[in-house]
Amino acid sequence: MPPSQTLLRTTAILLLSLLFATAVDADPQRQRIEVRSTWLTEMSGVAASQIHANHYWAHNDSGDRGRLFSFDNKGNMLTELRIDGSSAFDWEDMTSFKDSSGAYLLIGDIGDNMMLRPFADVYLVKEPRDVSKAITHAKVGRHYSLIYEDGPHDAEAIAVDVAERFVYILTKRDTHPRLYRFSLDAIADKAIPLNYLGEIRSIPSVEKHKAQRQGGISGGSPTAMEFNADGDMAMIVTLRNTYYFKREKNQSWLQALNKTPFARTPNRLRQVESGTFTKDGKQVLIGSEGRPAVLEFVDIPAQSKEKEK
Repeated sequence: MPPSQTLLRTTAILLLSLLFATAVDADPQRQRIEVRSTWLTEMSGVAASQIHANHYWAHNDSGDRGRLFSFDNKGNMLTELRIDGSSAFDWEDMTSFKDSSGAYLLIGDIGDNMMLRPFADVYLVKEPRDVSKAITHAKVGRHYSLIYEDGPHDAEAIAVDVAERFVYILTKRDTHPRLYRFSLDAIADKAIPLNYLGEIRSIPSVEKHKAQRQGGISGGSPTAMEFNADGDMAMIVTLRNTYYFKREKNQSWLQALNKTPFARTPNRLRQVESGTFTKDGKQVLIGSEGRPAVLEFVDIPAQSKEKEK
């Protein structure tokens, strides 16, 4: 083969190799697990344990009692945690956090498909250290009874910023998702007015965001939300995709979530309604309703990649 043809062939092989490497890199690594439980069938919320490595907590959608299920990163069930003193009208999302007083689980009874509930409820529970028994119990540490001052809303997404001491709720069935918050340290035993912050108009991007029908849902309706432990990244889960947002220093979450996501990953499960960051912050865990409960660990895309348009 003439030298010029050899050079052309070598160049072509190198270019194809680079293209293949880029394609692989653009589709983050995934690991799928199934949770072996006859009770966790309509998983609607998931959160990483703040105490036990590679352990997770999850709950069902409406129709179940007030309880959580713990499992490991292989899908093995660990314990059923019954939350004494709670009710479960429509549990839709949960999160976990750790502060100077301990590790906590925060559960959002915030679903309201018909948008009729006068109150939404959030429960704060100390995370148990013992997950060796088939069934364990925990008492509600705080019950937050929340009021939307502009009337009822349906929501499936809740996240906590520990440094701020604020809990954020993102609605689902509004024309544009609406962001609210309340304080973790709100006065006990009193109804808490939610602080409305503004609309989120960045899914799938600022340029392509569209209003949806009021009271309806779309492929871009939020079904879960989470902030990472460092407070500089957020994820919003929808039925179609998981979106990633970077938060800059001195930037509010409303500002951060109204930027075009720096990346998104397609959700490949049947009905994705839950998601959380892993404790090391390198992956997210996305969960779907169904029997068995199926989840995927997905690598977080690099922030240097070109933004989705």
